[in-house]
Amino acid sequence: MTGASSLLEVADLTKRWPGAGAPAVDAVSFAIGAGERVALVGASGSGKTTLARLVLRLLEPDRGTIRFSGRDFLALRGEALRRTRAELQLVFQDPLAALDPRRRIGAQLADPLRAHGLVPRAERPAAVGALLARVGLDPALAGRFPHELSGGQRQRVAIARALASRPRLLVLDEPVAQLDVSVKAQILALLDRLHREEKLAWLWITHDLGSARIASERILVMDAGRIVEEGPTAEVLARPRAAATRALLAAELRLPPSDRVDQPLTAPSVSPRTM
Repeated sequence: MTGASSLLEVADLTKRWPGAGAPAVDAVSFAIGAGERVALVGASGSGKTTLARLVLRLLEPDRGTIRFSGRDFLALRGEALRRTRAELQLVFQDPLAALDPRRRIGAQLADPLRAHGLVPRAERPAAVGALLARVGLDPALAGRFPHELSGGQRQRVAIARALASRPRLLVLDEPVAQLDVSVKAQILALLDRLHREEKLAWLWITHDLGSARIASERILVMDAGRIVEEGPTAEVLARPRAAATRALLAAELRLPPSDRVDQPLTAPSVSPRTM
């Protein structure tokens, strides 16, 4: 998907670490349409997290272009960059590390509302409560610290914080990797609902084909810094052409059933407010 229909367009993106032999990201090109769910899969060390950080401009590339909503993202500076960054948000793998342990949940959710001038100060407590409710949490949790929440609750808070700036694209870096299988299913169901209700696009980064199968319509397979295979998720996983894709599928088959997340998205039977 390229051209006017694309929300994000990446072309020839390259990043080489000093002293390294091969580039960490090597001439990668892809696009994501508005509201499209794309998975980026690959083994550890394949370059997928580096690519995500380049897309978000947490790292600067050595070569290549990034266009977001028709704008040259790499050329933006100052206020224009800040406004555009509000439209691209990252959800980390480890929500406990992503949240400040010394600050209450409500204060952390209010930060993007204040930074982007989205809500007047007097209205921020109500907006924070609405954000928590939006991800299935009791608004009373705004008064707690991160260590007082479960892992699933913390990840919901991290998602709420990403949603606070009203993004059009989420980059989700292994967002369910540290959760047990029942909580993974609930977070996947939450994200599926948010996608349907708000037409969110995302880049779902994972080595887990089970979550990629559920969370994407299209898949990119990365190996040694390059995209080696791409296409509709069901088609690529049913008839893999690249050796890297076949290796990921073989690894998935060796997992015990208790570690897999490959079931249809359904409403959770456990309340997320107590998860």
